Amino acid sequence: MNQNPFINHLETKQLTLAYEGVSVVRNLDLGIPANKITVLVGANGCGKSTLLRGLARLLKPKSGIVYLDGKDIVRLNSKTVAQKLGMLTQSPIAPEGLTVKDLVAMGRYPYQNWLQQWSKQDEQKVIEALEITAMSKLADRALDKLSGGQRQRAWIAMILAQDTDILLLDEPTTFLDLSHQVELLDLLQELHESKGKTIVMVLHDLNLACRYADYLVAVQQGKVYATGIPEQVMTEEMVQEVFGLECRIVCDPVANTPMCIPIGRKIKLTNSQEISF
Repeated sequence: MNQNPFINHLETKQLTLAYEGVSVVRNLDLGIPANKITVLVGANGCGKSTLLRGLARLLKPKSGIVYLDGKDIVRLNSKTVAQKLGMLTQSPIAPEGLTVKDLVAMGRYPYQNWLQQWSKQDEQKVIEALEITAMSKLADRALDKLSGGQRQRAWIAMILAQDTDILLLDEPTTFLDLSHQVELLDLLQELHESKGKTIVMVLHDLNLACRYADYLVAVQQGKVYATGIPEQVMTEEMVQEVFGLECRIVCDPVANTPMCIPIGRKIKLTNSQEISF
């Protein structure tokens, strides 16, 4: 293994993940930088979400290893993993009638046992998570009475209460309008900067991925196509190879990060007609 000076480092070696015997991620070697925001991008069905589930130990490897702090994650007990790593899946579902505070309190379950029940520290972590996500005033509100953006904040508050150094989020901006997407990603960036969290998330929007990622991973058909800072990874060649889309990469005038401008068929036809004249 590579020697890394950071704690809570996630790394895969020859990782293969499969569903019903069909390999989705194949012989994948990947290091997740600690204390950074890593964003996974790629076409639908390429294995991004499967990889995230493998990193979270929600999917057992067909072969290969996921290392957490240098240890095989499969060999660690569930409580140890839950105290180090928090996972927010796509479209999570909570029991009907659950309040925001009840949901956030579930994040403290990894610290409970028959000798140690609910403590002042547990209560403080819940209060802190509600404050950080600006959900304190909605603590007693039922989840099903919240807007989509508020619900996402509630779920993030839950994994914050879990008090882990690593957060894994699978498409956290799904079903949110643009303003709530930016609001949520700003919150995650603030958490990373203020708390030193290692964040790994799947995003579909390439331009938002470039804005918020310290480290970008492009996934193609279950393998890593490219890794690095957004300026290295977000190229016209990568978008063509990974997404099958012709584009132009320009500088985002607001964030100074790479911005992908897709070229659709109509524009290509218009341009070719102008050239012919």
